[in-house]
Amino acid sequence: GEGGEHHGGEGGENHAGLGDAFSYFAAGGEGGEGGEGGEGGEGGEGGEGGSVPSAVESDGVYLALLGQMRGHLIAARELLTADQVPAGRPHLTHPWIELNDAVEAGAEARGQDALSGKLKALAEETDSVTNWAGVKAEYQAAWSAIDQAADAVPADVRSEPATIARVVLVLTKQAALEYDEAIDGQRFVADHEYQDGRGFVLAARDYLREQSASLKTVDADAYRDVMQSLESLSAAWPSAIPPKTPELQPGDVYANQSRLELSLSDFL
Repeated sequence: GEGGEHHGGEGGENHAGLGDAFSYFAAGGEGGEGGEGGEGGEGGEGGEGGSVPSAVESDGVYLALLGQMRGHLIAARELLTADQVPAGRPHLTHPWIELNDAVEAGAEARGQDALSGKLKALAEETDSVTNWAGVKAEYQAAWSAIDQAADAVPADVRSEPATIARVVLVLTKQAALEYDEAIDGQRFVADHEYQDGRGFVLAARDYLREQSASLKTVDADAYRDVMQSLESLSAAWPSAIPPKTPELQPGDVYANQSRLELSLSDFL
């Protein structure tokens, strides 16, 4: 979908919510996991062949979807705390409306039955939100539920470098796709798409920092290169509200995301 509030998710294909960015987990393709936790090849753009496993079948897909949920909530929090309430409200609903269908069965399979309810409760508060303080409690409850849902994945899987790399690639590829949708020539025409992209990039950054020990153990220099590549990609989103004219064109953003993919290849 093109950023609208829908139940199919982020360009939903295959399973609900699993769009083109999830090709990094496609079985049998160049970004394939080969099933849950399998040994796929290097992350390929568009994943040649194979279908994307569901959040029930793949811990990596499950973690990437939870990462997208965090990205939406990061966008909401950033806007609401800056008193951009009308812009921030819709992002509170996106984890529930856009992604829950794809995550719910995976969460329940891992004993995380409370997640959907927390996301729904937050979404239902949206129309009455007038400031950050008024929704902070529901927001934090939803955020904690996402964290708990992620912690249900075994620690050795969560810290596995290939899983970390693919989750980051899903988040940043989706960010590039959102940025592309947000631009028409030299102006932004869909602020919410821009904000989704920024949220996904910030979620990827936070995730990389949280998992830095696992990556540095494999290759500290490669980790440094990854963070530098992510910084270059992040330049497209200098602020929560889009600038009057784009800092980068979509082609530049896709190129920067490809450079990030290359820098992550040591971990795949």
